[in-house]
Amino acid sequence: MGTPVILVGVDGSAPSRAALRWALQESKRRGATVEALLAHQHEPVFVPATSMALHPYGERPQRHPAEDLHAAVEQARATVPDAPGVTETVVAGNAAHELAEASRRAELLVVGTRGWGAVPQALLGSVAARCLRHAECPVVIIPPRAVR
Repeated sequence: MGTPVILVGVDGSAPSRAALRWALQESKRRGATVEALLAHQHEPVFVPATSMALHPYGERPQRHPAEDLHAAVEQARATVPDAPGVTETVVAGNAAHELAEASRRAELLVVGTRGWGAVPQALLGSVAARCLRHAECPVVIIPPRAVR
């Protein structure tokens, strides 16, 4: 069997950055590698009438999701000395679904949560709650109070 993998969901939020830091620290303890996964969904947006074209990022150019993921990984690695390498994966799709699918190849899945409570979660569903139900490995949820 190969080196264990700790999969961590990263979306650029403070909770996901805390999850990434936790995963890096845990990877040192376990002798594991970390895979940081960012799932994104860009709906086409109509640009004003003159171009009649679809632009996936709206009117203002944005950074590519891979740049955002790399920046989050570099920031986290700076706070965890001697952390092993991180594989950066960007996929198009629903974050909860993509993390659950990727959990098949992981020893552990780590996600942050904003802790919005039961009502929004029941109405909207949260990535953390969906990962708990559908992941194929143990899941660690980093609570909002752990965000620094």
